[in-house]
Amino acid sequence: MSYSEQLLDSIEEQDFSQANILLKKALDSDQPEILASLAESLTNIGFTDLAKQVYRSLIAQFPKEDIFKIYLAEILLNDGKDDDGLSLLYNISNASPAYLDSLLVQADYYQTNGFLETAYSKLTEASQLAPNEDVIKFGLAEIDYLSGRYENALELYKDLLKRQESFGEISLNDRLFQTLAKLGRYEEASQVIKSNNSSLLDIDSKYQAGLVLLTVNEDDLAIKYLNEVIEQSPDYANAYRLLVTAYKHKNDNEQILYMAQTGIEYNEFDPVLYVEGALAAVKLNNNKTAEELLKKGLKNIPESEDLRLQLSNLYLREGKDTENLQLFKNVAEDEIELRAHWNMAMSYQNLEQADKAKSEYLLVYPEFKDNAAFLKQMIRFFKTQAHSTDIVKQLLQRYLKLEPEDFEMQEMYADL
Repeated sequence: MSYSEQLLDSIEEQDFSQANILLKKALDSDQPEILASLAESLTNIGFTDLAKQVYRSLIAQFPKEDIFKIYLAEILLNDGKDDDGLSLLYNISNASPAYLDSLLVQADYYQTNGFLETAYSKLTEASQLAPNEDVIKFGLAEIDYLSGRYENALELYKDLLKRQESFGEISLNDRLFQTLAKLGRYEEASQVIKSNNSSLLDIDSKYQAGLVLLTVNEDDLAIKYLNEVIEQSPDYANAYRLLVTAYKHKNDNEQILYMAQTGIEYNEFDPVLYVEGALAAVKLNNNKTAEELLKKGLKNIPESEDLRLQLSNLYLREGKDTENLQLFKNVAEDEIELRAHWNMAMSYQNLEQADKAKSEYLLVYPEFKDNAAFLKQMIRFFKTQAHSTDIVKQLLQRYLKLEPEDFEMQEMYADL
């Protein structure tokens, strides 16, 4: 038994007392091919400090065998010794048989560290040396995708799919449909999804598939994938918002409310879930739940104008005018939406605070002067106010241009 084998056996048995002695004996006595195998095995089981010693010994014995320099460089880069690792790689001549491997290791390093264009240039050079090498094509496709060069990525993924359906643990069909979606070719993307549904194993791919399918109104299939996402990972918060959208398309208010409430458990800061859940609750005649949702939403996201407006709408619906006005008591004037001022006008009107109602109506009139519902509400308010005949007449004229067949308003105009 070689010293290399003895060393590996002792490590497997967790006996490290003789490790350095056995390593020295291996370096002194074992054949180079055995040492090369030892270094690879040590690297694979995580004993990289020992592996580095073996590779340095092999490099000293065989200085022209650049492949050992590459293996050592990979370990150094993984250990954070970037300068030492890159120095080894850059010192490999372009005439060396290992130069291609050097380029690939450099590309991987630069991509991992976010230097995409540098990585791309290394892969481009590598592709000139080995134009048919799929690992290079895949690397180029990935960087093209990450850099927004989707047309380039698409062609490369299509070419790779002629020979294989996956690359490592990555499904090429996943990459294909996501690239098509980035190009706005959603119908084509959905066809790829439907033709390869059994290969969509990655949770993020299932989420993206759900998003694409929603875009092309394939709601049932979108729901299937998104349900698989939350079954696999219940805290995948974004999936709940998409499920809410899918069930909105199907007018399934019970599921909208359920998904919104469940999603809020994992993300208390998504205003859309509160709003959509509340709207669904109202449609289910469950105003209490709607109010609870909106109040909770405002507690967690007090700056949300949409949540405040939806709660204001609900208060008006329930006749809670005092609560409605209280909503805006501590909000800066310039932060109150014009639609909220309209709601405030109606509450002041209901509470018979005419001067304040008048002020609010006049404030928002320029914004809503072409809104028939607003004009009708404003007409009815000013009809009750003294010395308002002229303004009512002007409002009716504008209203009847929008709603000429409203006979009630026609009669009111005729009576003026």
